Amino acid sequence: IQSRGLGDIVIALPIARAYYNEGHDIYWPICQEFIASFEETVPWVNWLAVETDPVGKFFLETPLLALKSEGIEAEEDILYLYQYLSSVPEKTDPDFFAMMKFDQYKYAVAGVPFARKWHLAECITRDPEREQKLYDQVVKQDRYMVYQGTASDVKYEIDLSPIDPAVQRIEITDISDNIFDWLKVIEGAETLILIDSVFANLVDQLGICKGVPKYYMRKWNRRVDGNPVFLGDWNYIPVQAPE
Repeated sequence: IQSRGLGDIVIALPIARAYYNEGHDIYWPICQEFIASFEETVPWVNWLAVETDPVGKFFLETPLLALKSEGIEAEEDILYLYQYLSSVPEKTDPDFFAMMKFDQYKYAVAGVPFARKWHLAECITRDPEREQKLYDQVVKQDRYMVYQGTASDVKYEIDLSPIDPAVQRIEITDISDNIFDWLKVIEGAETLILIDSVFANLVDQLGICKGVPKYYMRKWNRRVDGNPVFLGDWNYIPVQAPE
């Protein structure tokens, strides 16, 4: 159970793959607006769409019902990947919680080596036709950079004045309903500026864009343990809380 957000689901995909490789069937309830990104890209998971409701039942209650409808309700068959949910604090492992980042925590409670986080390429089936379609739609020059000004809960005004005027500036938007469609565009960029989001996780977990200048902005409202562990050659841009 990890119904959202997009970055958390991508972080956890190699955990699911490890269980799949052992012969398990994987049933994964996620918020319905994310289904389009994962249904075809990760076909070995049985994705179950759950409604995003205003009171937060989509975190646990609705996913449990979705699993029950598939005949899955035994405690030993359900893996809780949330680091902490106030509604079920007893599900949190206090030792792991005290000493680990949130992504390390997921792997620890799953019993999967944390190094598998960077095996994401094994988990996805890319669609070259869809990627090319988006590429042709947004890339208009040989030289371009990619930036992200908006994530799920933050928006930053990014200073692009240091960028060579001859370089096209492409902003990641919701122009596609599948996050993986952006991969070809991202791979061809000569500079990346990304918020702590699913796209930064994709770049790091896939090990793409090596040697390309990559800039990372954390979400100002994150706790220290709420930032993922990255292994790539990132440059970190300080951010401040909005006034």
